[in-house]
Amino acid sequence: MGGRLTWRDLLELGASCYEQIDWSPYQGDEDPSQLFRHALTGDANAIARFRQACVMSDADGGDFSRFILHFSFGICVMRHYARVLGQHRDLVLHLTRTDKTQGMRYVEYRAMLGLDVSDPDGFLRFHTLNAESLRDASDERTTFRYLISLPRTMPMDSYSLVRRLLSERPDLVPTIVGLDFCHVEEGHPPKHIRPLMAQLERDNAADPATSLGVVYHVGESFFDKSLESAVRWCHEAATMGARRLGHCIALGLDPAVALARREGAHETDLVNERIDQIAWDLQHAAKLREYGVFVDENELRREGQALLETSPEAYVQRPYMTQRIEDIRRRQTFVLDELARLNVVIETCPTSNLRIGGVPDPASHPIHRFLKSNVPLAVGADDPGVFDVTLADELDWITRHTDWTAKRLAKRLGDPRRFALARGV
Repeated sequence: MGGRLTWRDLLELGASCYEQIDWSPYQGDEDPSQLFRHALTGDANAIARFRQACVMSDADGGDFSRFILHFSFGICVMRHYARVLGQHRDLVLHLTRTDKTQGMRYVEYRAMLGLDVSDPDGFLRFHTLNAESLRDASDERTTFRYLISLPRTMPMDSYSLVRRLLSERPDLVPTIVGLDFCHVEEGHPPKHIRPLMAQLERDNAADPATSLGVVYHVGESFFDKSLESAVRWCHEAATMGARRLGHCIALGLDPAVALARREGAHETDLVNERIDQIAWDLQHAAKLREYGVFVDENELRREGQALLETSPEAYVQRPYMTQRIEDIRRRQTFVLDELARLNVVIETCPTSNLRIGGVPDPASHPIHRFLKSNVPLAVGADDPGVFDVTLADELDWITRHTDWTAKRLAKRLGDPRRFALARGV
């Protein structure tokens, strides 16, 4: 929800209250109050500067912290409306009206509130208001559903509160259809939510009427690890039971292009990451060899044993040779085929992927490889306010920058509602 408001929305919403807004979460170079004051005069240059503060552009590419910066501008406005003005519900309904105007028929919103263990009721109140608002906005023309984004740092604690919400508010069960893991990916391996995913599987089986699907953002920003580890994370998220994977740039961006984005990128792994990679390679050795990946099992076992005696906080550095780069391309193909086998969906968002992923040009975009694969694929407009795009813009981008016509693309994508988490859709 925080990324849905456009810069025009923010200018309108903040026009009467920008001086009262708490701007401390926003760490931009310009004073937001000054940006508002000047933009409201109608001066074209001032409006352009205001837009620049709200929108992540190509110039911000490859830097997730820049995304967070622009995202936080809108969050400051939203928090003021929700917490100070008491207009949380009105703000959500404003978002849904925009979707209806754009002709949307089915929309899944997601939102996150960091869990304060001293205030679980605040967590429940926030998500309850969102779900109630989306339920009330649904009509015979447009259906709204809600995914609760859980903080990667406290998955089990926040999940238990979700279950409490579903138990206490059965009227919201049809609206709350899933869980989401998003925001900062680096430093949070998928294995950390494995206990939650196991519990979720048990809960879904025990009570299908309140079952929840999972959307997991992965392989989007992965400068903290090797390319092999980034590919593996995508596979691990899928095999743990995620229904849809957000972005998966690591599976579609050519490794040579990925390495060129930043000097020294992906040359090191934490010891624990390397140990996990060795275990994964050994587990899938036979299959990897079928895809032409060289796997020396004896050498991997020796390396793994030696690393067990090394500090987990240390780093392993491994250079990229021509053969290693080619092997990564084959690993990508293996995991894409695995996702297709598991019927796990990739959500690809052209503009967001270009900018957050630091993709240098449209020709290098992961969409080309995704379209040629058999992986189930959905096209999205990730945080359309932050990137100043609509879903229609993203579909038009694909037909402009690939050799796929609109008709052929529609056939490849199929009916996206088959990927909905909503029960019975």
